[in-house]
Amino acid sequence: MGSWITLIASVVIGGMVLVSFQQFNRDVSRDLQFDVLDHIAYGNMDAVVQLIDYDFSRIGYGVNDPHQNMITYAAATDVRYVLDGDGNGAVETMRYYLSATTDVVAASTPNPNDKVLYRVVNGGTAEVISTGMTEFKVLYYDSTGNATTDLAAIRSLVVSLTIEGDYGADSQYPKFVWLGRFTPPSLVMQ
Repeated sequence: MGSWITLIASVVIGGMVLVSFQQFNRDVSRDLQFDVLDHIAYGNMDAVVQLIDYDFSRIGYGVNDPHQNMITYAAATDVRYVLDGDGNGAVETMRYYLSATTDVVAASTPNPNDKVLYRVVNGGTAEVISTGMTEFKVLYYDSTGNATTDLAAIRSLVVSLTIEGDYGADSQYPKFVWLGRFTPPSLVMQ
């Protein structure tokens, strides 16, 4: 009788060990999946930040008309400005804006929260800068650091980005937040 109890106890303990190994394997697989999704989302964020950093630091670059506003439209999710990016003397326009979640490109990803950040050069075709964007917010400040909506008074901008991954695991999406302040020389000299 004692050997039967020992055998049953061994089977129960062995089953518990097997179940714990399976749970450990699931946890490791899930963590690995989240790490991969984090790396992809971070790579997207890094590319967007580099482009925004390059473009926003050149607001008004090469435009020598002191009476022209370098920023021509200033909204929370839509900014338009001028610059002479290639130095040929012709003023170009640049626009960044955030789509709605109902946008065709945004709706094509599994993430229900994401939107698309677009970039338009000289009124051309909108270029997709990033999917997975859940926030693109621009705040505008005057020379004293107070918030302003007066285009002629804008001296600096603060850009806030939040990117979630296009794909998630268990309805959880990796999320990254970035905040940057820009004070282009052409805005300071206005």
